Amino acid sequence: MDAEDVSLDIHHIFPQDWCEKQGIAYKVYNAIVNKTPISYKANRMIGGDAPSHYLQRLQQHKQVLLDDAHMNTILESHLIQAEALRADDFATFYQARKQALLMLIEKVMGKNAIAVAIPEEDGEDES
Repeated sequence: MDAEDVSLDIHHIFPQDWCEKQGIAYKVYNAIVNKTPISYKANRMIGGDAPSHYLQRLQQHKQVLLDDAHMNTILESHLIQAEALRADDFATFYQARKQALLMLIEKVMGKNAIAVAIPEEDGEDES
């Protein structure tokens, strides 16, 4: 293994380039809900492609060679709904993962977490 195999990146699950082409707001696609740790090398293989395209490419890579069921298990360990990802369904993915992350936070904290919508004029933007 080389350094590219073991170093981690924070990856946009739905890539930034793809999201911009779909008209998804920066504050939405750049939220933690759309990010997960992934190897540096895998992140470079993904590029800006739709998940339906990059998943197949990753699964067929000579160092990976995973069928859908095994890849789905990995995705689910990151609280990613495989069906929505494979269908390039950002809205379904986002709502399901947001809810799953909130439930995980509540479990760890031992109390309810409150989801708050961020208005377009609040928060950071890309400038």
